Amino acid sequence: AKNIRYGLTLRKELTDNDVRGLVRDSLNIISRTQRSLNLPIMPNLPSTIKRLKQGNFKAMYINNPKGKNYSMDFGSFQPPASIFLDKRLPSSDHPMDMPDFADTMTTYSAVHEIIHADDHVGGDQLLITTVRHILREHPDKLERSLQIIQEEGGNGVIKDYEDLASLWAIQYVDMVTHYRSYVVLRHMQAPQLDQIWSRLSNDYFPPNLLTCIEVSKGSDYVFGLFTDKMGDYCLIEALEEYKCMKEREAQSYMV
Repeated sequence: AKNIRYGLTLRKELTDNDVRGLVRDSLNIISRTQRSLNLPIMPNLPSTIKRLKQGNFKAMYINNPKGKNYSMDFGSFQPPASIFLDKRLPSSDHPMDMPDFADTMTTYSAVHEIIHADDHVGGDQLLITTVRHILREHPDKLERSLQIIQEEGGNGVIKDYEDLASLWAIQYVDMVTHYRSYVVLRHMQAPQLDQIWSRLSNDYFPPNLLTCIEVSKGSDYVFGLFTDKMGDYCLIEALEEYKCMKEREAQSYMV
């Protein structure tokens, strides 16, 4: 009985070869989804495919590198073409015993890092223009936040407006990357995707802000935020737009 219990959740760990296969399969899934939905999920797709053909793919133990550039709990992209995934992804459902969840989480992690790679191939335009936008449009919010950080004893990493604007821009790019990944896996009807999505919503700026906006305004509008409106929109506008929608909903219930 003891062996059966452990056998449920301790599955085979990922190998470097598995990661290579996951990247290849995920690129195919993204290509098909992009063609089918006609949305700019990866605007630099042909160049990214070419770049990742020469890529470096590794399975390793990743200790949730939160806050680092281009990282998610189970994966990491390192420029120019390295993708690392956590060896333990096949057991990421532990202790629930939901193999479907682990499979979806594994594909989701690969798709997420590939989309970061595509951003890099495109010169990190969303990141760069968002930093400029935050510095230009939100100095008041930067000032207040920096004041709070300093009052709480400071933060070795955040020393000035530029550092803070960069952090917020990285968080926004990650939120956008989560949303793009979600759109791909939703299109392929991946099982247990909503479980993953609801876990991500614990963050202060949850990626599901974008799915809430999508419900009201459609996916073309949301993708327009990181293409046509690139450099005019960030976490702060997303939060404001979401709050306005919720207020309008509340008013319509009261009428």
